Amino acid sequence: MKTSGYIIGIDPDVEKSGVAVLNCEERRFTRVESMSFSELVDFLLKLEADIACGAPLDITFVLEDSDLSTNWHCSYKDNKATAAAKGRSVGMCHATARHIKELAEHYGFEVILQKPLVKFWKGRDRKITHEEAAQFMTGLPKSTNQESRDAALLAWVCSGFSIYLQPK
Repeated sequence: MKTSGYIIGIDPDVEKSGVAVLNCEERRFTRVESMSFSELVDFLLKLEADIACGAPLDITFVLEDSDLSTNWHCSYKDNKATAAAKGRSVGMCHATARHIKELAEHYGFEVILQKPLVKFWKGRDRKITHEEAAQFMTGLPKSTNQESRDAALLAWVCSGFSIYLQPK
């Protein structure tokens, strides 16, 4: 559990990765968005430059690592072409995660690899909805996409902050 500094949650994806910056002392997100790989590189460069200029930033990255999961994406109904396409997509996400990890470590940041979180939410494929996330996460923008919510959830769980949903 981290109670000071910042946790940056990243949900890697081929097109745009979810990125969420959690200020642990304030228990609030300062940034939640999706970034292309080149935007993410610029983001890391700016963080590294800020630290080089003396900014006292205590930053930990938590990166979803699907290599730690046995999640099977194919259905028995899939033909060979569909199964191959799904495998290619998963492999590209693995590669993106590896590149992000390598870059963050290159710039001297601590990186925690996190197994994909259990999905028990009300959204599509049991993923977290914006309404659910807004019940316990502070600092979220008015709307979020799935990648940015997943990144925020990674950071929130890594911090050890509680997850409490209001009963209906």
